[in-house]
Amino acid sequence: MKYLTALMLTLCITACGEQVQAPKAKTHEDIFVLIENGGTIASEDQGEALNTALHLLQQLTSLSRRKATSDTQIHIILSALPNRIAWSGTAGQLLSQAEDVKNLIVFKPTFSDLVMAFDQIETTVNLTQPDSIRLYWIGSTVHVPFQQGNDPIDVVVPQEVPSELALANLASKLTTLKIMRVHPDQDKVLQAYLGSLGILKRARSGDIDFELLGEAQTKSRLNTLL
Repeated sequence: MKYLTALMLTLCITACGEQVQAPKAKTHEDIFVLIENGGTIASEDQGEALNTALHLLQQLTSLSRRKATSDTQIHIILSALPNRIAWSGTAGQLLSQAEDVKNLIVFKPTFSDLVMAFDQIETTVNLTQPDSIRLYWIGSTVHVPFQQGNDPIDVVVPQEVPSELALANLASKLTTLKIMRVHPDQDKVLQAYLGSLGILKRARSGDIDFELLGEAQTKSRLNTLL
């Protein structure tokens, strides 16, 4: 009887221990792809910009093959249509809808509102509540605010990063930040801005996967943009 009681106690302790060691909840990651498709992209550069975007999106479809990332949500934002998410879905859906997504990326001789685009990213983050964020940004990184009509786009670089850019509010959740095809005159301005957000310090410590790539660097890395 004593042996039976001891055995039951042992089983109870073992069961309790198993409950304590229950697996951790799966973390939730969102991926954002910001593509500048407004008048800040010169007509002669649009082909390469589109090619970069298509390479990145193709590489993102590979996430569908891994269980850990198959449910990750991918959100595409266009700077010439910055007040909404242009496309959203999983990597598997991105693969099956590839042609439709490609047709969304149309370059327009209009504004390229980065402030509104990042406001939309922040709104989406507030709704989806991800534990971490990956951000891939393709473009000149030049901001031209929303405007009505067909007034000519007048771009002066280098340009200071807008103080109201919501990237500052998202920086702490970023595990990846890759900015591609940066205008050569914007490089130093961006470095200073990202340094003020702590991005460069986190990159040096390995806390974030960070890259700031010009046109030539991006072209040489087309097959490894992730």
